[in-house]
Amino acid sequence: MCKYDDETLEPIPPILRPGEKEYILLAHDECTVSTNDHARRVWLKDNQQPLKTKGNGRGIHISDWICEPTGRLMLSQEQIAQQLQLLPEARLKAMDARKIIYPGKNHDAWWDLAQLMDQIKVAVDIFEYLHPEKVGVWLFDCSPAHEGLAVDALNVNNMNVNPGGKQRAMRDTVIPLTNPPPKPGQLDTRGMPQKLVYPDTHPDLQLRGKPKGMKAVLQERESVWQELSLQCRRKVVGKCKSCQKSQAKKDAERRVAAAEAMGQEDTLSDNDISQAEEVETAPESEWCCMYRVLSLQEDFVTEKPMIQHYIESSGHVCMFLPKFHCELNPIELLWGYPKYREFYFCFPSYSYHMYTNSRTIQVIAKHLTENSRLRKSWFHSVLICVRP
Repeated sequence: MCKYDDETLEPIPPILRPGEKEYILLAHDECTVSTNDHARRVWLKDNQQPLKTKGNGRGIHISDWICEPTGRLMLSQEQIAQQLQLLPEARLKAMDARKIIYPGKNHDAWWDLAQLMDQIKVAVDIFEYLHPEKVGVWLFDCSPAHEGLAVDALNVNNMNVNPGGKQRAMRDTVIPLTNPPPKPGQLDTRGMPQKLVYPDTHPDLQLRGKPKGMKAVLQERESVWQELSLQCRRKVVGKCKSCQKSQAKKDAERRVAAAEAMGQEDTLSDNDISQAEEVETAPESEWCCMYRVLSLQEDFVTEKPMIQHYIESSGHVCMFLPKFHCELNPIELLWGYPKYREFYFCFPSYSYHMYTNSRTIQVIAKHLTENSRLRKSWFHSVLICVRP
């Protein structure tokens, strides 16, 4: 990865050995501006009160990347002209990695993981076109939306106790080597491949192509099932009361976080808020039920988010910032600067202008990211935090 001189901020190219590639950091984040955004402080005469509109109003949601070599992740005018000379099937799907939507009732859908995945696929193609033979280090904030798993990911929350029913078909896995050793004379299943769906050639016609469920998966991990049966002197249950309560709290926290991210705190019920604020108590044992034992299996614990799977399968690196430390993301300066300019220097009705003309942010962001010294200072500061 390129380093920078502490005084001049001039880039210091890396010394690459045979077979090594240069790494380039790409910072991602999302920003939302609303129609009724306004400055928090205003000048008024005595005995005057500011007239504020209730609610946030319509919004603009922007998702974008920045990188040091080019500023924003987009093609130049010359590169766009070259792309337009190609046949339609040979062109890039998009010339700019940024995605702008106008979410709300009767308008665009709210931003979700599916839209982010579509944007990431376009962004990776643009990066590989701009920087061939280089590896991108894709930096994301640690948020629930970014940690979403793939449909076939190993997720115990999508499993039933028994085969079939309403549960998802999950990908194949390998039984962890960290499982308890088998007893003498018994089969050692550690390190063996395991399918979580019955094959289409299974002798039982009713089980063909059906997901196995937690019980069958654990029974195939013989040493784990034996230990669970030994710890649970009574009948082995699918999900104990303690785990059910813990899962209800996590679901409530997820709903609260989603509502706060979209500015819809008023839609939350008192039950969700109270459940999210409850103090979580740890189960008495890690062998209390099938649900907890399977959720603590190494292959389930280390399951990667969907965006990380895609980026790493493309030959790049995916990193997440620590929780509650989005200030380490250099693109936050890009979001803050246009808002500051609009609030205090451009228009008294900042929010209306931002809503009716989203190019305001685009123009200011273009000017800001084209300033090479600003880009260098951003990445010089953030590399101190992310450089291994």
